[in-house]
Amino acid sequence: MKPDRKETLLALVVDDDAVNRLLACAALESAGWNVEEAENGREALEAFQRLQPDVVLLDVMMPEMDGYATCAALRKLPEGTDTPVLIMTGLDDYHSVTQAYDAGATDFLTKPLNGLLLTHRVRYIVRSSRIVQELRDSQASLVQARDAALESTRLKSEFLATVSHEIRTPMNGVLGMTEWLMDTQLTPEQRDCADAIRTSGDTLLSIISNILDFSKIESGKLQLQQIDFDVRQLLEDIVGPFRQRTQLKGVALACQIQAQVPIWLHGDPDRLRQIVSNLLGNAIKFTEHGEIVLRAEVDERQNPIDPDRPVASRPVNGSTRRLVTVRFSVADTGIGIAPEACTRIFQPFMQADGSTTKKYGGTGLGLAICQQLVDLMGGSIGVDSEPSQGSVFHVTVPLEYKAE
Repeated sequence: MKPDRKETLLALVVDDDAVNRLLACAALESAGWNVEEAENGREALEAFQRLQPDVVLLDVMMPEMDGYATCAALRKLPEGTDTPVLIMTGLDDYHSVTQAYDAGATDFLTKPLNGLLLTHRVRYIVRSSRIVQELRDSQASLVQARDAALESTRLKSEFLATVSHEIRTPMNGVLGMTEWLMDTQLTPEQRDCADAIRTSGDTLLSIISNILDFSKIESGKLQLQQIDFDVRQLLEDIVGPFRQRTQLKGVALACQIQAQVPIWLHGDPDRLRQIVSNLLGNAIKFTEHGEIVLRAEVDERQNPIDPDRPVASRPVNGSTRRLVTVRFSVADTGIGIAPEACTRIFQPFMQADGSTTKKYGGTGLGLAICQQLVDLMGGSIGVDSEPSQGSVFHVTVPLEYKAE
């Protein structure tokens, strides 16, 4: 680290010509600089390591070690990496200038020296060097801060994954024993208590699973599977468990699948089930009357319905498979969402407003996970909604046709 010289800066002038040194020193001293001199490259290196000057003025034509070699040697010193070096030369041809820059010179000045130009040039290269160094220091600090933040996020994700996994294991035991308990002879009051335990356990297990999935996605450890699946059967399996909940609330639940949607497709049915189930669960949670409709249809903006028109394709494992973009939507007649909240709800731990959290519960992770899963699939997710007018959540994902 350079010595603290608050009042004046130090320049090292290196030239074997005493007259040139005298002219350079006089110009710099008149501008308020402290000046040290060296007659050749060897002395320059010794003086540089001892004094650590703020700038070096270096002649080219010197015995034993010329200016190019001296400049290159200075750049190899730890303290000389960023110190500005001004080459003073009587050679102004292209080759000499290029050689100076190749040796590590910051700038060059031709002889005979002009004192005013010399001081201005020195002031400029020192100021520029300091600005560059400050930018480098700032960038290094930002990189360190970024790395620390990434490491913190990684540790947080690992912690959440570990804790969620450890909690889920005994939670499955609680739910299993509760199911066994409900198959025994119980009084109505005991059955109500057991049913409450099961409902609370299912809710807690769902929250734990969401946290585990979120941590996996953030850490990049979640991998999508690629298998053939029956789309119609998948959607019917998704809707089935929700029918009892909608019947108890007096809300109609329908599943509509467009005829053009292929029966068999290739992708990750489990993650697709997770996305659609989350959207259906939210629709039921926020809908007190009316209806909820799950639709699956070919996105005509991405796929032509006309069979005579070409179908999109892409290389997969060395072969080309056809793609179809399917749009899954869940429309409800529930409480709706304010326009300014439609984007916010897809962010982690966010809901439309605080009152929603208090009344309906939830961690605010469900839609964030849906967003991340859809991104992994190369699709898109969005919502169209107005307060008190219901909502339509839509997911569009490209899926491959079943392998032939």
